[in-house]
Parts: sequence; structure tokens; C-alpha cells
Amino acid sequence: MPLAVVAADWLSSRGSVKRRTRESDEAAWRNYIEPRFGNWPVASITAAEVSSWVGSLVARGLAPSTATRALATLRSVLAFAVAECRVQHNVAAAVRRPTGGRVRREGQALTIEELRSLTEACKGRYRDVVPMLALAGLRWGELAGLRVGDRVSVPRPGLRLRRTVLASGGGGALYVDTLKNHRARTVPLVLELVPIVDRWAAGKPPDAWLFDAPEGGPLRESNWKRSVAWSQATTAAGQPGFRVHDLRHTAASVWLAAGADPKVVQRVLGQPRR
Repeated sequence: MPLAVVAADWLSSRGSVKRRTRESDEAAWRNYIEPRFGNWPVASITAAEVSSWVGSLVARGLAPSTATRALATLRSVLAFAVAECRVQHNVAAAVRRPTGGRVRREGQALTIEELRSLTEACKGRYRDVVPMLALAGLRWGELAGLRVGDRVSVPRPGLRLRRTVLASGGGGALYVDTLKNHRARTVPLVLELVPIVDRWAAGKPPDAWLFDAPEGGPLRESNWKRSVAWSQATTAAGQPGFRVHDLRHTAASVWLAAGADPKVVQRVLGQPRR
């Protein structure tokens, strides 16, 4: 039986996984696995062939993380084949993931003064998003997924995170999904953020997007960056190359510096427990 037949059954069985995970698996299969192993009989694939394939991915310039993702998808396909009694062993299970190559970029964090400089350097009313991300510790999709009715006031001002807005295929149509760990959580609002939230919520019904796009609907990160001139703003603030996601690192840094319990910070950020 060709691996492509097994993979088709495996992909069709994954209706319950999150959309982004499913799209990542489909892309890994289409771009990297199918061209090499799609027509191979499942039982003919060996650990040596898989190892050689992983090496070839890195050799042609793929980042080790991308090759690792492709290997993980192949492992899952072959695990499905084992569960379906189509082969006895998952030959990809023992293949080592690639190491070396690019060094993962560490997150940057701003001081409060640097954060204010960056906010001022951004253009227009959408600059309000900068302190929201940096002082509430939100992921972009969590901010985009906020509705007016997500505001809470007990025991103190905060936001109830219930959903995330993601882009299909990394840059396609936006869609609403559950949070990363499937658990809603509440994040507190420091006093500086309360008037920002009040300003954006004014006159809107509870089901309206809190930070809506100019023409309605949820806010897309790429459009927001153009609107506030993000690249120019980071350079003007002395932070060239600073990423939007680094604002989340800023939140953690600010909270820890203020003496917050690391476990509380982890919980507010929605990071998995370890």
C-alpha cells in the first residue's frame, strides 16, 4: 500500500485537531513527504531512508525546525499505519531530529521607558495596541479575538480571553479558534490600559470586536503593522528588528521585575504548566 493512501486516511481522521495544526501537517506532507515517499509502499520505508531524507531537507537549506516538523508529521503518519496494522514498526520513531544550523532567536524585552518611546513612534490611533500587548501579555491572536463583552471588573479590571483569531495558512483568511491550550483565562489590566479599553469599547455592542479593523472585522497583524509604520517606528525608537511578539516578552519582564511570582506570570500568560 503506498504511503499516500495511508496519509490520506490519516489526514481525514484529524478533524478534531486544531485548524493550524492540521494545516501544518498538510503542508509538511504536500511539500516535503509526498515528493519523496508518497508512492513508496509503506513497508518498504526504512529508518535509513528516513534519516537520509531528513538530512537532504537540511542540506537544501531548510531550517532544522522545518525539517523537524516534517519528521514529526511522517512519524504520525507511520504511527497511524502501525495502529491500522499496515506495518509492524514505526521506522521514523528512532530517527533523530536535525540539530545545529540556525540559532533560535531569543526574545527581547523593553523597559517601560523604551516601551513608551516605541508607542509614541507608532502612527495613528492603533498605537494603543502596543501597550495592550506589552502590559497585558497577550498573543496577537488573543488581542485580535477580544470582544467588547470580554471586559470584566471583578475583582479588578481585566479581560476574559476566550478565543483567538488566526490566519489560515499563515497569511490567508482569518478564522476564530480556541485558545492555544483550550483554556479561557483572565488577564488583569493595569491602570494605564483601562482608559484604552474604555475608549475602544465606547458605543459598541458586547459582541463587537474590541480592536476592530478600519473596515470592520478582527484586526490582522500585517495590516496593523503597515498602519502604525511598525518597521520605521522600531527603528526610530532605537529598537530595529524588534518583533511584535517581543511585546509579550516585555510583559513577562516587567511583571517579574516588579516582584510577581513566576508561577503567576506563567498562568497569566497562558503558558503550559511544567
